[in-house]
Amino acid sequence: MASHFARWILTDTRVPVHQLSQQITASAGNLPERRRTRFLAARMLLAKMLLRLYGISPLPEIRLSPNGRPHFADPQLPDFSIAYAGNIVGVLLAGEDGSVGLDMEIVRAHSRQTLERYSREISPAEKAWIQAQSDPCEAATQLWTMRQSILKLSDNPKKDSLRLHPASGRLRSLLQPQTEAFSDVEPLIIWSCAHSSGCERLSLWEVDNARWKGLQDIPATGQKMGPRALRLVSLPPEKAIAL
Repeated sequence: MASHFARWILTDTRVPVHQLSQQITASAGNLPERRRTRFLAARMLLAKMLLRLYGISPLPEIRLSPNGRPHFADPQLPDFSIAYAGNIVGVLLAGEDGSVGLDMEIVRAHSRQTLERYSREISPAEKAWIQAQSDPCEAATQLWTMRQSILKLSDNPKKDSLRLHPASGRLRSLLQPQTEAFSDVEPLIIWSCAHSSGCERLSLWEVDNARWKGLQDIPATGQKMGPRALRLVSLPPEKAIAL
């Protein structure tokens, strides 16, 4: 099964809400305008994906886990993850089983001081890979994005439960032992899609109010990867224990 990552660049604060319940629109009523627009747009984008891919409409009931992670009330429906970057809303919808995590960052949105603080929390292997890249600031942001997407797989994420090994294309997650993450750097954003189980294909879409534009399909083998794309998969259990 394929997972689907769709993003919507918001150019208008007026978001159509015809596929959303009164409960969702009411819960957005007390939010500041920018947050309200993104909140409604993310759920409308999720509704559009469910209608297009599964013929489901309107958007089913959504609940929050204790740590605030949204999920469908019906456990038979696929998992999803929401992320924001500037005026871009993104939704990652799982193909079938397992959890998914999405994170997006605007390119060069973080100051050097922020990236330096981040570098103090990562492993020597991550630091070495960052310094070996032609653009260390961009590389640090890409690893940060991948880390956040993987942590979103769990209801109770713990930073020290995760280690990335980008030079070898591997990762170690104590909370999600079977994990893979795919990230790419585009002119405007850096994004990462993580899965807690195998994903045969990741389909990328760009959406506006009326149109769907297929961007690319990325196979699970990691082939056809762009020059700044990065794919990490879990270490075998016997090797992960030793790290």
